[in-house]
Amino acid sequence: MSDRIGQLQRFLPVLRNRRSLFLLLAALLFGWNITILWLTDQPLGLQVFHLLLWLGIAISLEDQRAQIWPAPSAASFFAGTAILAALLSLSPLLLSLQDGYIKYLLLPWSVLALALINRPIGDWQLFRAPLLIAVLLPLSGAMTVLSSPIQNRLTALLTWAFLYGLGFQTGLNGKEISIGSGGVVVQTPCNGSEQLIFSISMVIIFLLVFPLRQRWHVFAAFAGAIVSAYVINTCRIVLLAYFTTWADRSGMPAFDFFHGHGGLIFSLLAAGLAGWIYYQLLDHELTA
Repeated sequence: MSDRIGQLQRFLPVLRNRRSLFLLLAALLFGWNITILWLTDQPLGLQVFHLLLWLGIAISLEDQRAQIWPAPSAASFFAGTAILAALLSLSPLLLSLQDGYIKYLLLPWSVLALALINRPIGDWQLFRAPLLIAVLLPLSGAMTVLSSPIQNRLTALLTWAFLYGLGFQTGLNGKEISIGSGGVVVQTPCNGSEQLIFSISMVIIFLLVFPLRQRWHVFAAFAGAIVSAYVINTCRIVLLAYFTTWADRSGMPAFDFFHGHGGLIFSLLAAGLAGWIYYQLLDHELTA
């Protein structure tokens, strides 16, 4: 009994520490966000991208941990608390909206509430990077919807060119690629938007946390991320098209895997390659 009392006494000062309470609140919001996405069966790619953004936010605040001590004004604290109360009260509605775009807004509103609870509106330099990173989530959803008509046809064209260059007899009709007895139709889920979003977001997060000094290097980082995303997704669609040509539909299990959850492997590969390109450019600047 005395040991338990001693442990509680050591823990109480942590609870009275405003920074610790703030970090605990941030951890609870993180858990609430990912739970909502998981319970509503959101696409695995969206859930992983959500985790990537939270990781970027954590990294952006890591070097400034000493400055996270909450010092809000009365107005900002009330506003932040009101946003949190509204978010939590909407949980039943969010769980009932399987395809609602509102889920893309969970992260920005959560980070906004944390910023308000921590600082007055006029003193948000500390939360500039986290807020910008959080906005990438709704922007990714908008980008997927708006770019799909172009992405579908462009990806189909690149895949056809790749297969033709490899010596396959292929045909192209709009978004449909035929190869032998099989073929694929490029739709939004496999048009490369996810790989492009992962890659570009990785570069943006790195720019906010580890900025490049030279404009040419910034351009090279974005160009490398975009090109590598298209190349990686084109290789994926080539594989999908090839699997459809296997005799007796024996390639369909592989097709289903890489068309579904297995496609996330290519998204993570694109993000990793974009990060590697950025690291090389940053290392070049640091050693110059």
